[in-house]
Amino acid sequence: MKRKHLLCLLLVTVLLCCGVYGQGAESSAEAPVPEAPGRRTIRLFETSDIHGYLLDTTGGEQAEFQYRLACIAQIVNEARADGQYDDVLLVDGGDLYQGMPVSNMSKGAAMIAALDAMDYDAVVLGNHEFDWGVSEYCADADATLPAYRIGDFAGDPEIPVLASNLYFADTQERVPFTRDYVIVEKAGLHVALIGYIPDYSNSIMHEMIAPYAIREELSALSRRVKEINAAEQPDVTIVMVHAAPVEVASALSPEDVDLVTGGHTHEGIYGVAESGIPYIQGACYAKGYASATIVIDGDGAVHVEEPRYTSIIGDREALFDTPENAAHLDPTVLAISRQAWDEIRDEMDEVLGYIDTPLEENGYVGPRETSGGNWYTGIMLRAMASDGVVAAFYNHYGFRANIPIPPGESRCDFTVGDVFAISPFNNFWMIYELTGEEFARQIEKGFCQSNLGDQMSGLTYTYINHGTKDQPDIEVVSITLSDGTEVDIHDSQTLYRVCVTNFSATLPGSVFEGKEPVYPVSEAPVDNLTMIHFLRLEARDNEGRIAVDTSPRGTCIRGEIPDPPA
Repeated sequence: MKRKHLLCLLLVTVLLCCGVYGQGAESSAEAPVPEAPGRRTIRLFETSDIHGYLLDTTGGEQAEFQYRLACIAQIVNEARADGQYDDVLLVDGGDLYQGMPVSNMSKGAAMIAALDAMDYDAVVLGNHEFDWGVSEYCADADATLPAYRIGDFAGDPEIPVLASNLYFADTQERVPFTRDYVIVEKAGLHVALIGYIPDYSNSIMHEMIAPYAIREELSALSRRVKEINAAEQPDVTIVMVHAAPVEVASALSPEDVDLVTGGHTHEGIYGVAESGIPYIQGACYAKGYASATIVIDGDGAVHVEEPRYTSIIGDREALFDTPENAAHLDPTVLAISRQAWDEIRDEMDEVLGYIDTPLEENGYVGPRETSGGNWYTGIMLRAMASDGVVAAFYNHYGFRANIPIPPGESRCDFTVGDVFAISPFNNFWMIYELTGEEFARQIEKGFCQSNLGDQMSGLTYTYINHGTKDQPDIEVVSITLSDGTEVDIHDSQTLYRVCVTNFSATLPGSVFEGKEPVYPVSEAPVDNLTMIHFLRLEARDNEGRIAVDTSPRGTCIRGEIPDPPA
C-alpha cells in the first residue's frame, strides 16, 4: 500500500547515506537520491440513493421539472475541466433505480444511460437493486452495469458494480455479477475501490433476497481490505458501502483505508470516525452530492481534505430546463432526461383529480400517523373491502415522494406520475387473516420496526408505552374497528381479514410469517396500478377531489409518546 511506498523511500535514503546501497561510499555519494513524485490531488464526488431521480417529475408540470442529475453532471464536468485537480473520481453509493417513473418504467435504462454519459468509476450494490432482479437489471455477467437503450441512446457500460460480501445462499460461493473491488488509475496513481453491503434481509422483498447470503461481519471486511491492499499495493484505498459510513469507518484501520463513502440512510453527511478515517455520504434523490479532495504528497502520504455535502435544491428554478440554466445542465444528461420523459409523458400527465391537503412521508397527523400513510392505507382498505378486509397496514418508509400544496394555493392537481413517484415498488396487496391477539401484535411490531407496517387504516387503538420515547416498549390495550367492533386482543380464535403489502408480510419477524394469504400473490393487485384505478373512481364521484385523511389512529394512555421514525 502507499504507506509501504513511503517506508521503502525512507529505507533507500538511509542506505544511500550509509554507503551500503550501490558500489560503496564514494559512488553512493555521487549517485543522486531519487526524487519523490510531486503532490497530486484527486477530486472525489459521490452520489447515493438516487432512486431514479434523474429528474424530479413530481407534480406533473413539465416547466417545473427539476433536472437534478444533469446539474450534478455539469458540476463534475467543470471539476474535470478547470485544471484545479489532477483528476476526478465519480462513484455512487447504491439504490440507483427504483423511484421516479422515468426510471421505473424503463426498468432503470434511463438511469444507466445517464451514469454512462457521466463516466462513473464504480457503483456499490444497493438493497433496492434487488427489486426487479439484480442480475438482470442492475448488473451483468462481467459485474458491470447492464446494457441499455432509451430512445436514441444505447450502450453497454464498463462501470463496475461492487459488493465484496454477496454470496449464493445454497453454495456459499461468491456471486459473479458483483466485484469485490476495482483498481482505477487517477492522476497516474492506483486507487482501490472496495465494495461492502450490510444484511438486506429486512429491507428487500423476501423472494428477491432469498437466493443470496450477505456476510456483513465488519471484521471480515477488515481482513478483505488488508488482502486487497497486500495484493494490489494501491496508492489510495476507498471503501464504498451502502450503509451508514461512520459505523463502517469506525471498524476499520486508518492504516488500511483512507476514506469511506456511504449510503442507504438518505443523509447528506461527512466527518471523521473515531478510528480517524474520514467519511462522506451524498444524501438521496439527487438532491446533492458528497465530495472530498484526496491529496497524495510526494512521499506517498494520503490526506483527505474538504469532506462535505452540497445540496443543489436550494434554488428550485436553477434546476429547470430553461435557456437561462443551459450552462448549468450537462447537455447529454439533459437530453437523456428529456428522452426518458417523452417516452412516458402521455401516461404520466393524466390528472386524476386534486388534493387540498399535502401528502407527506413525514407529515405527522398524530404521534405515529402521517398524512401519506393514512391516505395510502385508506386506498388499500377501500380497494379490498369487497373481500371482507377490515384493516390495512403499510410501512412508513414505503411512501417515497411528498406532494405539497404550492405556496399561495389551496389545492394542486394529482397525476398518474405522482402515484408512481409515491409508490414505485410495484408491491402486491395481500390479504391475510389474523386473530385478535395477532392483530395486537401486528401493531406492536410496527412500533419496533416500521417496515413491518406502522401506518394503518380501518381502526383506532390505545396503548401503553412501558419504555421511553426513543426506546418504546408497546403494549396494545384495545383495538376498535371503524364500524365500532371491539377486537378482543386476547382472542386466538376469531379471524379478521387485513391487507398488507407482500414486502411487509414477508419480512423476517412479521406476524404474517408462515401464514398463507387468502389469495396467492399471482392474484394480488399491484399497488400503484390499483391506486390509479380507485383514484379515478374517487375523483369522479367527488367532483375531482381526492380526500386525505388526517385523523390519528393510536392513543397513548400511559407512558411517554414514542418518537416517530427518523
